[in-house]
Amino acid sequence: MRYHRWLPIAIFAVALSVLRIVSPVQANESDVRATVSKPVTIAISGRAAHASADASARLVVTVTGYEPSTAGPVTTVVSLRCGSDVREIGRFGIFPNKAFSVSDGTKPQRFGFPLPDDPSCRQPETAIIRLEPQTGGGAGASITISDASIE
Repeated sequence: MRYHRWLPIAIFAVALSVLRIVSPVQANESDVRATVSKPVTIAISGRAAHASADASARLVVTVTGYEPSTAGPVTTVVSLRCGSDVREIGRFGIFPNKAFSVSDGTKPQRFGFPLPDDPSCRQPETAIIRLEPQTGGGAGASITISDASIE
């Protein structure tokens, strides 16, 4: 049986693709992606480790990917569900405003926010992450969150 020159190249390309897909630096299946039109709700880990009176507790959001908007900058808005209310606890922007992903070898970025003094916010169960356009409509912007935890 005679092999064409491209066959070993094709086999190598497929093997490389498979290795890239199962690489440990890839995003996790539990990662969630927020866009301007689709905010995400993420369960908060580490809640049991902190008493409700722990004034130093903060929410830490880990970002593993970002795609900027083609229509202008966006801001990431972080809110908590405090009892029956939703309360904004902070905002952040990615700097520099360029695309990144941990699958490309970039380190994740982490952003911390102190928990509000309100007793209903001291043990939150979920965080809501959304993108808000600063100018333009935010077309094409997305942010990938791998974790939200209380530290």
